[in-house]
Amino acid sequence: MRKLLITLLQFALLPAFAGVQSETIFFVQPDGRNYLLERSIHSDSPTHRFHLNKRIQLDDIRHISPARFEWDDSEEQVNSLIFEAGGFTIIYPDRFNDNELKQDKDGVFHYESWDGRRDASGRYGYWYAPGQFDQFTYTWILPNNITLLRYRSNLDGRWTKRNNAISFYAEKVNNLTFEMSYRVLSQNAGSASLQAKPKTTKRPVIPAAVSASAERRRPPRTGWPGRDADNDAVSDADDLCPDTPQGALADEVGCPLDTDRDGVADGVDQCIATPEETAVDSFGCTQ
Repeated sequence: MRKLLITLLQFALLPAFAGVQSETIFFVQPDGRNYLLERSIHSDSPTHRFHLNKRIQLDDIRHISPARFEWDDSEEQVNSLIFEAGGFTIIYPDRFNDNELKQDKDGVFHYESWDGRRDASGRYGYWYAPGQFDQFTYTWILPNNITLLRYRSNLDGRWTKRNNAISFYAEKVNNLTFEMSYRVLSQNAGSASLQAKPKTTKRPVIPAAVSASAERRRPPRTGWPGRDADNDAVSDADDLCPDTPQGALADEVGCPLDTDRDGVADGVDQCIATPEETAVDSFGCTQ
């Protein structure tokens, strides 16, 4: 027991990883062109300046953490978020443009993350300055109606495929680019979220407890025309869940999406393809 205690104490005293950690996650939508993107960077730096495509405006961003930041849209080529913190996470919707995504005569989509241009310092693709990424993760999560055919990066790393998601992991890297090829089988196979499997009805099933409580809180249908208090793209007059968390994808009646209908919203569901009528835990996984 004493030897075990000493070992545990030694482990507890080990320094935490203190490099630059980056995570990029594309939640690709069923049409193959739209996506929800999560970008997260953490490091020892006391400040971070993150560049966004000029087409992304502050109101487009669904989630920003930490909440204290500055927005700079004065540059000609990019907009920037400036954080006085050791890291940040942002989530926003976007669409692959025609330079990034092309479709060949066989209907296969080909995506390239880099347009071939470098900045004045020679940087391109996914880069960090000063220094480099000590840990870099790049992930695509695809709906079931999209078949991934090929994937590659310009640098060596470890690719891991889990269900319909593919992840790349590398250490001590910078200036990364990616190419992905995939086929969209049917845009009707999914909803506006990541579709795990086709359903027998077009209208999502709302758990009775959620529906009843939402009905008690919802505004009158004749009121609040055009207003969308929880920013879920469903007006208050038609929203059965008027307090959907900011940034959460919602279904056609304004409630958090639950694609496998197990009573656990997609935002916290760690097993998004659970078979119907299967008992699940609080994380949406089989008990």
